Amino acid sequence: MTSGNPQHEHDRAALDGATLDRAARIIAQALMEAEVILAAERDARAQQVPPVLVETLEKFSDILAQLVAHTEQLATRMSELSVAVAALSDGRPAAPPAPAPKPQLPEMEPSFAPGGEGVDVTIAAVPGFQGLMEVQRALVRLPQVQSAAVRRYQDDEAAIQLVLSQPMTASAIAEGVSAATSKQLIVDDARPESLRLRLRFLG
Repeated sequence: MTSGNPQHEHDRAALDGATLDRAARIIAQALMEAEVILAAERDARAQQVPPVLVETLEKFSDILAQLVAHTEQLATRMSELSVAVAALSDGRPAAPPAPAPKPQLPEMEPSFAPGGEGVDVTIAAVPGFQGLMEVQRALVRLPQVQSAAVRRYQDDEAAIQLVLSQPMTASAIAEGVSAATSKQLIVDDARPESLRLRLRFLG
């Protein structure tokens, strides 16, 4: 019997791992979008539908969230496998991720104005779909916040429309979410004049 080419075996394993990783992430993204749509629909119709139906929607939402969590774990494992196989084929260890840069904040920080169409908040490096739900809950519980609606979630980056009832600085928003989620959130960019804010979770 003759054995196969080791290099070909490594390449095939890397390809299979990458394919499974992409498939798992596509499934996770679809489930995440379904959960966001379901949550928005449930909140919009909470005052119009019977409590029993609201409770059923919440249970279905919880099941979707659990599916997302399991799928994200699978995607992470497959991604780690792909990196490990690729590194083994090249004969070198996988390089560690580069640390996120720390932004510089001004000493006198301006505040975001309340009301209107709200602040376009972008959050990078969101720790999974469960982490996104924690962020949304943390925002709506802040006393200066009127509402916080998830507009998009893709590739670990979320877009949230934040409507304030009182003026609030970018650092106050980041600190409020950090305290509620026990995860460090920093300000990447703050533009109160254009109602835009970019935040980032640190690993």
